[in-house]
Amino acid sequence: MTDLQALLDVQRLDNELDQLRYRNDHLPERDALAAVAAEERTLAAATATTEAARDDLRRRERRLEDDATDVEAKAAQLEARLYDGSVTSPKEATALGDEISGLKERQSFLEDQAIELLMEAEPLDVQLEAAGAESERLEASRAELEASIAAAEAAIAVEVAEVEQKRAEAASKVDDDVLENYRRLRITYGPDAVVEFDAARGGGCPVAMSAGELDRWKHLPAGTLEPCVDCGRLVAKLS
Repeated sequence: MTDLQALLDVQRLDNELDQLRYRNDHLPERDALAAVAAEERTLAAATATTEAARDDLRRRERRLEDDATDVEAKAAQLEARLYDGSVTSPKEATALGDEISGLKERQSFLEDQAIELLMEAEPLDVQLEAAGAESERLEASRAELEASIAAAEAAIAVEVAEVEQKRAEAASKVDDDVLENYRRLRITYGPDAVVEFDAARGGGCPVAMSAGELDRWKHLPAGTLEPCVDCGRLVAKLS
């Protein structure tokens, strides 16, 4: 004989388990963690863009510096030739001096361009430094939230285990076919697949029983378990 109170207890404990699982899935820290993850993705994208721009400036700066070094070396070679006594023609000496002067102007121009690029890159370096600090802050927040979630999950898991044990004890007092029927009805009716008969409330179901059905139930013996003729839920008469 199925213990109707045990069946109602099974339903109550299933509802508690649903609430615990919902609580586990909707911990406020999860939303906060998702927000931190979104910030990290945004920051990573912005940082990548800034790094690309800074690296491009650095590459251009190095190219200009290398070009300036090459021009300087060429000018030095020409100066050495100008003053080593190998140039005897005044015309050639003048031309060589003009070429050296042009090279030095070119070197100065390249160096100025490199300095301009260096100055353009400096604010980007500052931005990247700030982004690094922000990344560390977000990482610390994420670690803290993950630890908080893990602790909450562990606490809920303990509660779930306790409720599951109580449910198993209650379910052991219910016939297997009744439990199976209850499981099927729970898919449709959720937390109130089984209702307790209450003459004062017209039966106990969301849909009030007709006068004739209500009178019939009043005369049924305690321990009766039948589906409601109107809604299909299981109605249990305990007393």
